[in-house]
Amino acid sequence: MITIKEIAQLAGTSRGTVDRVLNGRGNVNTELTQKILAIAQEHNYQSNPYAKALVSGKKRYRIGVVISSKGNRFFDEVLLGIHDAAAQSRGYGLEIVLKELKGWDEQVQLTALDELLQEPLDALAITPVDTPLVYERLKALKPLPIVTLNTDIHGLDSKLAFIGCDYINSGRLCGDVAMLALPQGGSVGIVTGSFHILGHNQRIMGFREAVATNPNIRVLEVAENKDDNDLSYQVTKTLLTTHHPDLLYFCAAGTEGGMRAVTEADYGCKVVVVDDVEPMREYLAQGALLAIVTQQPYRQGFMMVDLLYDFLVTAKRPEHVHNYMENQVRLQHSK
Repeated sequence: MITIKEIAQLAGTSRGTVDRVLNGRGNVNTELTQKILAIAQEHNYQSNPYAKALVSGKKRYRIGVVISSKGNRFFDEVLLGIHDAAAQSRGYGLEIVLKELKGWDEQVQLTALDELLQEPLDALAITPVDTPLVYERLKALKPLPIVTLNTDIHGLDSKLAFIGCDYINSGRLCGDVAMLALPQGGSVGIVTGSFHILGHNQRIMGFREAVATNPNIRVLEVAENKDDNDLSYQVTKTLLTTHHPDLLYFCAAGTEGGMRAVTEADYGCKVVVVDDVEPMREYLAQGALLAIVTQQPYRQGFMMVDLLYDFLVTAKRPEHVHNYMENQVRLQHSK
């Protein structure tokens, strides 16, 4: 992208003159103005809204973030994306106020939200629990700009955007893998994080849609592990000993505890997981997993900060309300 300095060189004038033309501050003759605008248009010049904000009064913006990241390795990459984007924009007046939670308890999330809102915020990002109380609380915050991050909530039409996984597609991809692994049919157990998380439920929906084309594949049970590794170990162990499924589908976190139970069972159960985290990469390399379906966590965090700050500075709404990451299937020899 061309810079103001480069436009000035092409137009044979100063950077100050170019800046006055591009920002409509006048005092430049018509011929030179037209020349500068033509160069800018030809080279697709785009102004830096953050720099404008800095120059026009050094206004500071505070983005509050409520995120269920404690004890969940997946969110390490989301947080890294948030911190990197915040560091890039900090000099332009950005402050991130972070509330990290463990699990998906409705009251814990509401309390954290109330604590965060005790100080003025310019925008909010949240990994919402999909319950009526959380919905009503978020709805009441209008006109505060809200981005739902990583997982969405039913009916919140007032949100600025959702950034995260296409969960139904993720579930379908995992169902496709299960179909390939069980061509003659078989039994499947599903371990989910929370029945109150929209994305987890959408993954199950997508998975069921995919495997429904093979009438010999049966989903035996859906067990809830609260994205907790210790609980995941227990519910997975119970599922394995009770039903002896041919395949397990982990559609949320808690996979470390779940895989510990699979390893102890040692009867050759096939496994598909989501979340591309280090322990699962090791299991995949060893052949203990069939596949990992990824969802670009770093990009989710970075894009959230970028989108919200751009909206705060320019007041321009994002092009899309639903901003889905690309789901990718990682196999044993994927690079």
